[in-house]
Amino acid sequence: MKTLIKNTTVFDGDSSVLNNASVLFDETGILAVYMNGEAGVIAADTVVDGTGKYVIPGLIDCHVHMQEGFETANAVGAGATAAFLAGEVLRYGVTTIRSCGNGFDADIEVRNLVCNGVIKGARILASGKGICITGGHGWPMCYECDTEAEVLKATREQIKKKADVIKLLATGGMGTKGSNPNIAQLTEGQMRIAVEEAESLNLLTAAHCTGLEGAARAIRAGVRSIEHARLDRPTAELMKEYGAYYCPTIITRYNILHTNDPSLAWLKSKANPQDLIEKERAIRLCLELDIPVCASTDSGTGPLCPLGPSTAQELAIYVEYGMTPMQALRSANKTAAEMLKLENEIGTIHVGKCADLLLLDKNPLEDIHNLDSLLRTYHNGVLAYYKI
Repeated sequence: MKTLIKNTTVFDGDSSVLNNASVLFDETGILAVYMNGEAGVIAADTVVDGTGKYVIPGLIDCHVHMQEGFETANAVGAGATAAFLAGEVLRYGVTTIRSCGNGFDADIEVRNLVCNGVIKGARILASGKGICITGGHGWPMCYECDTEAEVLKATREQIKKKADVIKLLATGGMGTKGSNPNIAQLTEGQMRIAVEEAESLNLLTAAHCTGLEGAARAIRAGVRSIEHARLDRPTAELMKEYGAYYCPTIITRYNILHTNDPSLAWLKSKANPQDLIEKERAIRLCLELDIPVCASTDSGTGPLCPLGPSTAQELAIYVEYGMTPMQALRSANKTAAEMLKLENEIGTIHVGKCADLLLLDKNPLEDIHNLDSLLRTYHNGVLAYYKI
């Protein structure tokens, strides 16, 4: 079914802003982008008047979890939660997510259900179980590996299950009780084995890196994206040298520092207000060194950082820390698509690409908080959410 959004302002997801433009699309993709009122009387099944409104590509969140916790989860709960979240994110304009860890491979199964049309949901790139050392960060949802051979075996197990991403736990972490977030865990050699195996099949790799030594090991091992790390200049320069992408996941740390939930006191005790200062330094280093930043939240493991609304909140922090609204949006559009190796399918509004589109009431390039003015979400050309 063809849809035409007429007479609107279009941000293409990269750097172009098209005034008085119209976008024609259907389930096969974006069919045409008309300029200066050229759409005229183009035939369409549905015509939406976009006068005074704004169209941008669907948002991409490059680091989420589709599981309610991981130390107390079970397979049935993980599957139900993942299926719910796959659809829920569309209400917030998030049309693509990269799931970075699920102890029961529920994200892989839900991805399959979405792809086969059994359930409605965002596009999912799934990792399933991660890879950590014995007793390491996230061990209840990971393969516990202490040798390169064990890492190779675990990587091949996830490839056998059709994972899109191999998730590596390079350091300790906040969310595992008793874990020191700054201690390096997987070795450089272990991670290189996983990277070589994944890249031979054009799969993605991601490394949880809270501490800088673990981050340096992951970067040298060739891991495609570095998650969470509070970068210093030497680590940022190493990322630039190796061409690594950065997934900051700032909103989770912000919410940890600001929670008053007594059940999370143990988690808050691991954080330091200085962490946010270091995260801001990381963003500014990436801007200075032209390191690609990908929108990422670490959301989805519970109410502390809900999957969906956290993406816009993350982008607002990027602007607070020095990005322009256009740069922040690009981190959730073109740059994210490139990191996911999907730049030929999503991330920009160009003819032939998937019709993942958002219609907003207010201009996010003037104020990034205007992402909250979402009126409609189109996913693969189909209306997936609309504000009543």
